[in-house]
Amino acid sequence: MFKWFLTNPDKPRIHDEELVKKMYHSARLQAVTAMILGYGMYYVMRMTLGVAKKPMIEEGFTPTELGAMGAGMMVAIAIGKCANGFIADHCNIKKIVPLGLLGAAIVNAILGFSNAYWVFLALWIVNGVFQSMGSAPCIVSLAQWFSKSQLATYYGVFSIAHYVGEGATYLGTAMIIVAFGWHAAFFLPGVACIVLAFIMYRFMRDRPESYGLPSANEFEGEIVQEQKEQEVSTKEAQMMVIKNPYVWLLAAAAICLGISRYSISSWGVIFLQEAKGLDLVTAGSIMSLSPILGGVGSFLSGIISDKIFKSRHSVTTIVFGLVMLAGIIGVCFVPAGNTTLTAVCIAVFGFGLGVILCFVGGLLAVDLCPRKATGAAMGVIGLLAYGGAALQDIVNGMLMDSAKVVVDGVTTYQFGTITTFWIGSVVLMTLLIVPTLWAKKNRSEEVHETHHAAA
Repeated sequence: MFKWFLTNPDKPRIHDEELVKKMYHSARLQAVTAMILGYGMYYVMRMTLGVAKKPMIEEGFTPTELGAMGAGMMVAIAIGKCANGFIADHCNIKKIVPLGLLGAAIVNAILGFSNAYWVFLALWIVNGVFQSMGSAPCIVSLAQWFSKSQLATYYGVFSIAHYVGEGATYLGTAMIIVAFGWHAAFFLPGVACIVLAFIMYRFMRDRPESYGLPSANEFEGEIVQEQKEQEVSTKEAQMMVIKNPYVWLLAAAAICLGISRYSISSWGVIFLQEAKGLDLVTAGSIMSLSPILGGVGSFLSGIISDKIFKSRHSVTTIVFGLVMLAGIIGVCFVPAGNTTLTAVCIAVFGFGLGVILCFVGGLLAVDLCPRKATGAAMGVIGLLAYGGAALQDIVNGMLMDSAKVVVDGVTTYQFGTITTFWIGSVVLMTLLIVPTLWAKKNRSEEVHETHHAAA
């Protein structure tokens, strides 16, 4: 059964240059489009719980229970993403990613008929297992179809998938809940994504060599880079990832990114409802600005880093860590009633997150590792990033329960400690990126010494 997932063997090389170009351009367009739409729907399948929290609490679920559900999913994603990252370096990505979406969709459709906490907890963890089959394999596919010099640009393009899914969830799910109730918010998108999973399978691709095409580096004329990639085996490349201390430092920063990112996406709607006095649709609409601007930030991240910061990706990351910090401070401290300024701060936070996610979320680590170990690098980062995401659900749920105040039968929540937790995670993330400035410097010095010795 496991052999079915392995990448197909190389086919005899196609020598018709025009046919090669046509096949490459068609495969790239179809695969990237399928991954953006399909992985975007992964997010719809994982974020419904964040939008439906208030009506679920009103029907008897507690914040701690909801936090446990979210944490269970994130732990499953963390472990699964690490495993799937290492596995994806050997597999046919076309078979992994659509299967994950199909499984997540089936889980959501089933939950549309349940009210039981233990059913939700168990199936939400299963959902996390399927969710872990998305991100790392998609990045492996990008690394297979685009050369090393192109990867940053197309990583940014692909990263809008996160925000396509988040925007669809905040707007669409809120409207479904208002119109049909919170159960429908799980069932209806679940059914739609079952269909989409089969469409995704139709348009995704295995690696180029399995179709008789040259590797992406060779296709783009980057022969020296291709020769370097062939100097090590996949297993050796993966060991280089594990032994690289800067990868683990980036993974620690990813923990903080997971905390700040998922604190806002999972608890932002209810925070705006309780702390700012907004209704569900207004809160969801404001929160949708974060993924919308995040998508813009992700799309422009490669251009911003290359053109403005001269490809100094660590500097880019630190600057936009400060942008994220300004946004989240504004969200937390803008007075209730100032909806416009709250929306602006959410947008600023989202834009900064969009840029950061491309670099801390994997590109900085991928850039330090061989292409053959792209999945392994993403897996290590994902393991700790989703560990942070799991931690925030537990901590936020417990903090919200402890902040509950009942006066004359009216329940309110005090968010002071919670917002400190959110802001602190962004500060620590930004500080942890600073040492990677020396990683880039050391790498440049090594290149200089190599050239000097050759001369």
